[in-house]
Amino acid sequence: MQAVSDERLIQWVADGDASCLGTLFERHHRGVYQYCLQLTRSPAVSEDLVQDVFLRLLQKASSFRGDGSCKAWIFNIARNVTFDYLRRAERRTVSDEDADENAELLVDHRSTEQVAAGEQNLTLVTRALAEIPAAAREVIWLGRFVFEDYDDLARALGCTASAARVRMHRAMQQLNATFTRMNGVPIDV
Repeated sequence: MQAVSDERLIQWVADGDASCLGTLFERHHRGVYQYCLQLTRSPAVSEDLVQDVFLRLLQKASSFRGDGSCKAWIFNIARNVTFDYLRRAERRTVSDEDADENAELLVDHRSTEQVAAGEQNLTLVTRALAEIPAAAREVIWLGRFVFEDYDDLARALGCTASAARVRMHRAMQQLNATFTRMNGVPIDV
C-alpha cells in the first residue's frame, strides 16, 4: 500500500479534513524542530514555534498552490514563523556550552565517510556556525541537512534556485571565514 503524498494531505486539510494535519505533523515536526533550534538555540522556543508552524499550516492550507513540494512550503512557513519570532525577541549570545550541546544535531547521516572524516572538527564547526548570522545558518542548515536540491531550497527560502545557490555559496564563505579566524585553518569542504 502506497502512502498518501504530503500534497494530497494538505489538499484534504484545505478541504476541511483537519485530521490529516496529524499525519503531516508526524512526518515533518522533527525536521521543523531541528530547523527552529538551529536558528533560535532554544529547545523550549523551538517547541513553541513548531506548534505555531502547524497551526499556521492549518490556517493557510488553502494557499498551497502545488508549485513545489509540500515540504518546501512547510519549511517556508517555518522560516516565516521563526524570523517573526526572532524579530520580536532579543537574541541571546550563544555560549560554547550551547554549541557543545547542539553538536549532535549537525551530524549528516547521508554519508558515513563524511561523518567520520568531520567528527574531529564537529564542535569547532558548531561554534563557527553559532557565530555567523542567522540567515547564513539557515541556508546552510536547510541546504545541507533538509533539502537535497536547490529547487526545494529556493522554495523554502522564497527565492529562485540560482539565488539559493548564491546564498549557499556566501553562507559557506562566511562559515569558512569564521572557522578559519577561530582555528587558523579553513574548513575542508
